[in-house]
Amino acid sequence: MTAYIGNSIYKRIAGRLFRRHGIRVADHINVMEKVGTRLGQGITFEPKDSSKFVRLLRMPRFAPDDGKYICDRIASAATKGKGYREVGVPSLHVQAAPGQCNVHLDSFGFVAIGPNGKKYYNPDLIQHIVDELLWEDKFVNWVSSKNASVGALVGRFHPVLPSSRNRYRLAAGGRFDIKKGVGWRVGIEATRSLSGENQYMGKVDLWAF
Repeated sequence: MTAYIGNSIYKRIAGRLFRRHGIRVADHINVMEKVGTRLGQGITFEPKDSSKFVRLLRMPRFAPDDGKYICDRIASAATKGKGYREVGVPSLHVQAAPGQCNVHLDSFGFVAIGPNGKKYYNPDLIQHIVDELLWEDKFVNWVSSKNASVGALVGRFHPVLPSSRNRYRLAAGGRFDIKKGVGWRVGIEATRSLSGENQYMGKVDLWAF
């Protein structure tokens, strides 16, 4: 435990689980396998009892992925075991299997709970799939495996699509993060709308961690 207890990624993941859901993740870790270099990678560990940990991830705070629906299948394409997504933005994503669990933070949460108690998806699902699933999980991680420095630089770039952060403006482009911290980032963004309008701006994003 002394090897990771002071790690900033571990502290942020563990802190959010405890503050928002009263879950002490340290009580469920048998062996810590990996602590990522960013919140999108999170922590990967061998659980003491996977089923006991999963029982804490209950609706309406966490919604399980359901393979019966195509949106769940696409969003959980890289999930090992069963996926549980925190309701809200940003969103903790827990991947739980008997011998291995991963907990990381997705910048774009897309799961909400309706008045009938059932989950539904908001349009941020598209931004999540393109930016966090395809770009970060696949491409950036592949580049980082070849060269960590180049991977860190590439990881500062993000595709931009209509989302809650730009009020679903019908435009596409990219953003480069100049500086970022817990719950904030400063960058430059360039997009082109369907009408042909080009937009360039410096941007400051703030969100509750």
